[in-house]
Amino acid sequence: MKEYYQIHELAKLFDLCPDTLRYYEEKGLLHPDRGENRYRKYGIQDICTLNIIRSLRELDLPTGEIRGYLERRSVGETLELLDREEDLLRRRMAELEEACREAEERRERLERYRAVEAGQVAFLEEAERPYVFLEKDFILEKEVDFQLKRLEQRHQDYIQVIGSQCMGAQVDEESLKKGIYNHFSRVFFLTRPGLPYDDLLPGGEYARLYYRGEYDRMEEHMATLLAGIQAAGRVPAGAPLELYRIDAHDTNHPEEYVTELQVRVKSARED
Repeated sequence: MKEYYQIHELAKLFDLCPDTLRYYEEKGLLHPDRGENRYRKYGIQDICTLNIIRSLRELDLPTGEIRGYLERRSVGETLELLDREEDLLRRRMAELEEACREAEERRERLERYRAVEAGQVAFLEEAERPYVFLEKDFILEKEVDFQLKRLEQRHQDYIQVIGSQCMGAQVDEESLKKGIYNHFSRVFFLTRPGLPYDDLLPGGEYARLYYRGEYDRMEEHMATLLAGIQAAGRVPAGAPLELYRIDAHDTNHPEEYVTELQVRVKSARED
């Protein structure tokens, strides 16, 4: 039986690179002996210590805390460490459950909107919807993704571009009056109940139209929506919204994009 092992033997045993072992030594976690030629010599205790280090690194403990534990190691210290490990595992389990819920909701979104009928004007009642937004004088269509990412950064604790939350943009009304359909005044994410928000999208009756494909036919789709609103004896009561139901985060095929146009409406007799 060998009493000592060279650095490459220990590195291979633990599937580590030798530099990692040198780093652990530099941080005071390992204390190999030195042979006459100054080569490092690792014994059985070093193997035991490396087992402990690997286990604690999986808990994301910094090297300073690992060194302290190795120096004070006792049954009492190990029991306290197990308390921390159990807390961490509970947090990770909660995070995994949340990730599973997000994946399920994203699947439901894709399956739902992949099957919608496009090009038809419909009317629906919407409750007030909390949302966070980023507003500018106007946002060009090609800037929308950039601004949505900026907005996500502000609320990264509970907002994700890739997920189940709905994101969209509000068409700039002044630009729309001039016949410009690709200018937006704000981008937004709808938020879940109980989470912080910047404002509420008003509740009420909305006209809706789904369209598929690229965004360069916005004028045509908006004309269809406005014609449907007029035919129903209603008029717009707010700025049009674009809701990105399936977009480039979900598919490489633009023909699979699904966008929902929404406009809050009121009876034409109210004007």
